[in-house]
Amino acid sequence: MLFLHAGSLERVLAHRHRNLGRMLQPRDFSRLQDTLAAGVRIGIDNDGFKGVDMPRFAGMIASVRATVHRGKSAAQEHARRPLLCDPAGLSPPPSITRPAPANLLWVVVPDVLGDAHATRAQFERLAPMLCDLPLAYAVQDGCGEAGVPWDAPALRCLFLAGSDAYKLSREMADIAAAGRERGLLIHGARCNSALRARHFIEIGCDSFDGTGASKWPRLIPDYLRWSEQAA
Repeated sequence: MLFLHAGSLERVLAHRHRNLGRMLQPRDFSRLQDTLAAGVRIGIDNDGFKGVDMPRFAGMIASVRATVHRGKSAAQEHARRPLLCDPAGLSPPPSITRPAPANLLWVVVPDVLGDAHATRAQFERLAPMLCDLPLAYAVQDGCGEAGVPWDAPALRCLFLAGSDAYKLSREMADIAAAGRERGLLIHGARCNSALRARHFIEIGCDSFDGTGASKWPRLIPDYLRWSEQAA
């Protein structure tokens, strides 16, 4: 299982571990082009644990587009256009794009913590504005009732979010299994213990993240050991 570390590219490269990638987010967005060029796998979060800051998210998306679509003049001009702060005003994809690099795994569409119905409504509004990028859908509490937008064209990943109790629920495990059957990546969010990492492995996650290793980088080897556990 891949551990996506919210730390610097230098720190990731220093460990040289096959299970170590980067997690980028609006408040800590740096060196995307260098990271892609180094072959490091990347997940891009929306930093929404306390509510998504839409202006910062929109600015980050402009930077992502300027990187992954660079060399295409229309895409570059699009990326330089100012984006509105209102979620409904997020600019649509540029008309000329090239496929995102394979090691850009996904970008999490803005979600609403603990509210699957609001998260789905927001995804359906914003995903068409972001469909030039590989997208992750945040699975929040109540997703079994709200459902998953399985047919979204750019959907590449299920991002297992929500409360701690919901992460451990049978419903979450069933949703993860349904995602894997459809060929989606599965990411386990906010994992800071060997026990939680084992749970994510057992329900079929491809990757996980955890803030503990960002606050205390000396713990990165622990997270990497967790990533190698057998189910």
